[in-house]
Amino acid sequence: MQLIFERGDRDLPAGHALIYFRDEHDAIVATYVSVPPIKFDLTSYLPGFMTGAMQGMDLGNAMVAAPMPPIPEEVPSAEYLQALAERRHDDLVYAGAVNRSNPMQVAAETSEAAREYADMYVGSQLPEEDAVPAPTSPQDPDVSRYAGLSEQEKLNELSMLTGRLRDSIQRGGADPEIEQQMQALAQTLPAKYRVNEVLAAAALPGERGQRLAQLHLERCYKLYNEDYLDLERIDREIDAVGG
Repeated sequence: MQLIFERGDRDLPAGHALIYFRDEHDAIVATYVSVPPIKFDLTSYLPGFMTGAMQGMDLGNAMVAAPMPPIPEEVPSAEYLQALAERRHDDLVYAGAVNRSNPMQVAAETSEAAREYADMYVGSQLPEEDAVPAPTSPQDPDVSRYAGLSEQEKLNELSMLTGRLRDSIQRGGADPEIEQQMQALAQTLPAKYRVNEVLAAAALPGERGQRLAQLHLERCYKLYNEDYLDLERIDREIDAVGG
C-alpha cells in the first residue's frame, strides 16, 4: 500500500492523520488515526484474569493506532478533508481505492493503512535522550516571499525556476542564486512534491536532466490535481530514466 501525504511530511508524521480512500463510484471515504505519543504497557491496565489470557500477545509496548471509524465513512469531498486537516493540524493521507461492496476487505485495508502510518510515526521518532528541540533561526527572505503564495502559484514558480536553471546549465553552469530560490521554495511546499528531487534533476546536464526535470514537474501537477491514476506511470518513467 502506498500512502500519499497531501498534508504533512511522510518522513516526520505528526502522529494523527485523516486517511481517505476513493470508492468504486469516486466517492471520498475517510477515517481518523491517532498514535499515542507516550509508550505504555496495555496489559498493566487489564484485570489479572485478562492479563493471563492475553499472554503471548504483542500488547506490551505496542503503539495503538486503531482507525476510527474502522470502516471509513463518506465525506463531502477531498477539499473538505483538506480544510479539516488544516484547521486541526492533522496529516492528510490518501491511501488508494477501495470497493465498498466488500466491507470486510475495506476494514482490512483501512487497518493496514493505519498500521503503516503508525509504523512511519514510530520510525521517525528520536531516542528520548535526543529529543531536544532544534534551535530556531531567522526565516530566509526567499522563504518569506514564497510563503504568501497559493500552492498553485508556488508550483508555477517552481516550473519557471526550473526552466531558468536549465537555461543556465546550457550556458555553462547552474546558477547558484536560482538553486537557492528553489531550495527556499521547497520549504514552503508539502513534502509530497519532492521539490529537492526536482532541483536535483534540473541540475543534471544534458537530455537526461531535461527529461527528469520535466517528469518531476509533471508529477507535481498530477499530485496537485489529484490525478492519482497517472501518477504510477510517471513514477515508473522516472525510475526508468534513473532519477
